[in-house]
Amino acid sequence: MSRFPALISAARRLLLGLALFGATLPLAVAAPPDGLALLQQWLHDTHGAQAEFTQSVATDRGGAPQVSSGSFSFERPGRFRWVYLKPYRQDIVSDGSTIWTYDHDLDQVTISTQTQALGNTPAALLAGADVQRVFRLQALPEQGGLQWVQATPRSADSSFVWVRLGLRQGAQGPQLEQMVLRDAFRRTSTIVFSAQHVNPRFPSGTFEFTPPLGAAVISPGGA
Repeated sequence: MSRFPALISAARRLLLGLALFGATLPLAVAAPPDGLALLQQWLHDTHGAQAEFTQSVATDRGGAPQVSSGSFSFERPGRFRWVYLKPYRQDIVSDGSTIWTYDHDLDQVTISTQTQALGNTPAALLAGADVQRVFRLQALPEQGGLQWVQATPRSADSSFVWVRLGLRQGAQGPQLEQMVLRDAFRRTSTIVFSAQHVNPRFPSGTFEFTPPLGAAVISPGGA
C-alpha cells in the first residue's frame, strides 16, 4: 500500500513535465494575408470611401519633392471626386461616364470621357475596373507595416510603369493606406491617405460637376 503515494507523485510529475513541454511548443498561427488577398477583399468590400491625402512627387534628378494635399471620395462604379487644395486648387470629378478637370487659377475646365481618361491608370483601381484584365498583379514583401501589391499595366502605351498599393488589415477590414506611382517620365509619386471613412452615404450631387459661369471649357473634339 505504501507504493501508491509514490506512484501518484510520479504520475503528477510526469503530467507536469508534459504540460511544461507542451507550453514550449510553438503555437500554430495562421499567416497574415498577403497584399493580393487584402487587395481582393478591399475591392470586394469597399464600395465607396472618402479620405484626405498628401501627395509628394520626386524625380530622379533629386531636389526637394513637390508636395500637394487635398481630399478624395469615390463610389463604385466609376464615380469619384479628387480635389487638390494645396498648393493650388484643382477639382477632378467623374460621374461614371464623364470626367471634368477644373483648374481654378486658369478658370479652365477640361472634359474627357471616362474610358479615355482612365484607361490603364491608377484611378482604374479605385474606380472599380476589372483589375486582373487591366493590370498584372504581384504581391511584394511587407514594408513599413503594410502589405504591398505591385500593379503593372498590361498595355504598352500606358503613361506609367507601375503602381504599388500599401494595405493594412484594420478592425473593419482592409484599408488602402498608400499608393506609390512610377510614371514614364521617371517621376515617383507617393500618396498617403488619412482620415478615412469607408462606405459612407454621399450627398446627392457629390459626383456631379457644372462648369462655373465664364470658365473656358475644353471638350473632346475641340474647345
